[in-house]
Amino acid sequence: MRQFRLPVSCKADFVVHGASAAECATRIRQLLWPGNEGSSADYITVDNMTVNLATYQVKVGGEPVDLTYLEYALLAFLVTHPGRTYSRDALLRRVWGFDTGRPGGGLRRLRRQPHRGRPRAPRSRQARPGARSAPGDGARRRLFVERLRPERLEMSKKIAVIDGNSLMHRAYHAVQTPMTAKDGTPTNAVFGFLTMLCKFIEMASPDAVVCAFDAGKPVHRIEAMAQYKAQRPPMDEELHVQFPVIQELLESMAIPVVKVPGWEGDDILGTIAARDEALGYETLLVTGDKDAYQLASELTRIVTTKKGITDVTINGPAEVEERYGVTPAQFIDYLGLMGDSSDNIPGVPGIGPKTATKLLQTYGSMEGIYEHVGELKGKQKENIENNRETAFLSREIATIVTDLDFPLDLEAVSFPAFDAADVEEAFGKYQLASPLARVLAMIDAEPPSREAKLEVAPVLEGDAGAAEVARAVKAGETIGVAFVDPEQVSLFDEGATGAFATDEATVVAVGDDALALLAQVVREGSFVALDVKAELHRVYPADTAEPALVSDGEVLSADGFDLSVAGYVLNSSLSAYTYDSLMEALAASTLPEAETDAERATIRATAARLLKGLLEEALKKDGSWDAYADIDLPLVGVLAVMERVGAAIDAERLEALGREAQAEVDGLTAQIYELAGEPFNLSSPKQLAHILFEVLELPPVKKNQRGYSTDAKVLTELSAIHPLPDLILRYREFSKIKNTYIDALPRMRAADGRVHTQFNETVTTTGRLSSSDPNLQNIPVRTEFGRQIRSCFVPLRTGELFLSADYSQIELRLLAHLSGDEHLVAAFNSGADFHASTASRVFGLPVEAVTPELRSRAKAVNFGIVYGQQAFGLSQTLDIPVAEAREMIDRYFEAYPGVRTYLDETVAEARERGFAETMLGRKRHIPELKSSNGQQRAFGERTAMNHPMQGSAADIIKMAMNEVQRRLLAEDFEAQLMIQVHDELDFSVPAGEVERLAAMVKEVMEGVVSLKVPLIADVSWGPTWAEAH
Repeated sequence: MRQFRLPVSCKADFVVHGASAAECATRIRQLLWPGNEGSSADYITVDNMTVNLATYQVKVGGEPVDLTYLEYALLAFLVTHPGRTYSRDALLRRVWGFDTGRPGGGLRRLRRQPHRGRPRAPRSRQARPGARSAPGDGARRRLFVERLRPERLEMSKKIAVIDGNSLMHRAYHAVQTPMTAKDGTPTNAVFGFLTMLCKFIEMASPDAVVCAFDAGKPVHRIEAMAQYKAQRPPMDEELHVQFPVIQELLESMAIPVVKVPGWEGDDILGTIAARDEALGYETLLVTGDKDAYQLASELTRIVTTKKGITDVTINGPAEVEERYGVTPAQFIDYLGLMGDSSDNIPGVPGIGPKTATKLLQTYGSMEGIYEHVGELKGKQKENIENNRETAFLSREIATIVTDLDFPLDLEAVSFPAFDAADVEEAFGKYQLASPLARVLAMIDAEPPSREAKLEVAPVLEGDAGAAEVARAVKAGETIGVAFVDPEQVSLFDEGATGAFATDEATVVAVGDDALALLAQVVREGSFVALDVKAELHRVYPADTAEPALVSDGEVLSADGFDLSVAGYVLNSSLSAYTYDSLMEALAASTLPEAETDAERATIRATAARLLKGLLEEALKKDGSWDAYADIDLPLVGVLAVMERVGAAIDAERLEALGREAQAEVDGLTAQIYELAGEPFNLSSPKQLAHILFEVLELPPVKKNQRGYSTDAKVLTELSAIHPLPDLILRYREFSKIKNTYIDALPRMRAADGRVHTQFNETVTTTGRLSSSDPNLQNIPVRTEFGRQIRSCFVPLRTGELFLSADYSQIELRLLAHLSGDEHLVAAFNSGADFHASTASRVFGLPVEAVTPELRSRAKAVNFGIVYGQQAFGLSQTLDIPVAEAREMIDRYFEAYPGVRTYLDETVAEARERGFAETMLGRKRHIPELKSSNGQQRAFGERTAMNHPMQGSAADIIKMAMNEVQRRLLAEDFEAQLMIQVHDELDFSVPAGEVERLAAMVKEVMEGVVSLKVPLIADVSWGPTWAEAH
């Protein structure tokens, strides 16, 4: 609540409870200016000067004089108290209510506290370019006194001011998913900005919204400090082109966009906050810049993003002081002392956040510190004394201006005040359907209906429905299948609702009846579903303890069209493959709304038939039909069988391993606490950073948004100078393995005692499979503890063995085949040690002279080339200088010139076509290749280089799985395929079949495709997964 201090000469007054705001305002004005009670007292004349207390105008010799509102308020006080003498501090106390008791008070505080609604003292009588001088209309001098008018006291308004540049930068880096409009304009930052804006508006419900943007270089600060923000790289072009887009969208939402040439968005925020305070309005400043904390007051609060793009905090004076230990009034002193590396403001060397806070808590202000500099000691005293000018200049640069001159009627602005048609047109131009819906909801409007016009056939149930399904199966129709599970499972549920869309009807059934129809369709018919594997598991559960309504053979021969897999093959970069995403991508529409599970199921089953035709057409037009029909679709049944088979684990061995891991973790914890000198939360990056960089005073390596980084790369680097970081790395490894596998695997066993991982075809962008619940692909291979976890995976039945078949160097062999480099092809065809052969050619040595270290380096280069690794990445892998890594890569390309030519041609072709392709026709669309962002473009180039090898390896292992599973069934093997990890297949096999299975699997894997070099599959077996390698 704003408090006014009355002059001591004023008489006291009071009003009774329930008095109107107008009466209160009248009494206050009478107290402040006792002579201004009637029209005769509206004018006070002193010599040739006339002061009009009613209109707040001043004339000298009949000519109007422009005064700042500070000057007018002071003049009004003096002329209404004639014959009295006041000191400077008395005037500050009695006119504006300033406390001048602390060091550094007085007029300096006037200049430094514009955000408190108190006037800024002019630095000179010469107007600053772009800043407000005293305007002729008297607006500025009226602002201070108009606050006391009765109608002002009755008004209440909350205005949100958005720091456009701050939010756009945050959104750009937070939303990494490539997003573009129809014309190719990137929109990821725009999408993130609108997400933050809508979330904030929904949370805060402001009465008005204004958005401020920087306009060119901050010339006025650069003139004062040449290095201001000089270290910042140019804005990414991909972000730069989105600023006009967001401004266009804001204008369609009737949100004023303010830009003042030569000044920053911060200064616009400060100016609006000052104007709002003068009007008695509440202001919410939405920004990620901590500089804005100097503006916090009872009426002005700072809204900052906490993490991500939608989690925010609201900060007033109390929150600022709690977080930083200084008041908003001291915040510019705080910034002046410690500087700001992000803005290249130097501050005082050696003064960090804690020291700055302590000094200001002790001495009150920067002036107070320098008045008591003699009380300081050592290096701190020396630094403060020697950097006085820099400190004050840093403070000046960090001070936000609050008196810029730009037109903005804060009384008139309001939100929402936009026209739905304007927003629909602007947002539609950039394909921003989701934000559009949220914006229109603010005025209780809805976007134009984009629902697909699906013709749902008449619904049949019971015997009539069963007869219709039988007819459609017999007629060879493709039946649309969709199931909807009840939202809440209870003992009284009948089960999932299933719908079966045929040419003539839509059959609806529930529970066992629906499952019986599904089993019939799987055994005898042709069908289409969003996720065929998920529907198969309804009648073929991923748990051998549960009965199946269909056999292994029927699952493998099922004629199902998988919509999600088809969508994935068409574009593997989407985050999800749902009915809505597929309808949006293929039909620019959404599914109609439904109220009941039966309605939802019928709509989805009908949509499935529509999407099948659209996807078939799109895949054939794209040239990706063969990759879908010959590789990924047949694999659906294979994976369903593998998921039902599952994998067996030795629970007792896992339990013993858990005890060992816990002992290791406890021992590491004790060692870490001893080195740190105190216990702390080892899982807290913040607490770990405190120990490393403050308690142990290790040198920080890099900084992120939350402070100094403690990631694995940083800890590895710090391990060279202190033992604690290495212990933390070991602690993290053991804790992760223990929590993710040792503790979790026993709990994940199904009723049959096995773990049934889920193999995912539509998750990775490369075409490779992934696994989840549990993720078997992330079990460490090279660490001893990882091997011990693998030793807990055992064959399915007593008397069986664990057999593993693993492709050897498949991606390097594919590089040789695809590039056709004669030396690379010859190296593989010779059967010699390929990495030693590479070392021989790269380092110019005979093969017999190649040391293990040189072979290791050559191996790193070989795989680095496959993954598009550049000199910097290789230098990090081998811990060598970048120049040395670059030289190794250059020598590699000299040794294998065909590889360089192939990679260059691959990137060029992908850039021209927009995608890279495997040798079997799997495409990966790479929009980053045409990005104006250098980092994204480099990522696109690496992807284009890598996809033909990695994607082809993925295709080959999938083809091998399909053929191996077919042979297992056709040749009556008792062995079962359990696990696929990267380029490896794992089986449980009776001891009597092991030789025959090994021969069959090796034959299939090595012969699934024909290359210029041999494909080699290493096959081995043993009592556990670990021993099978």
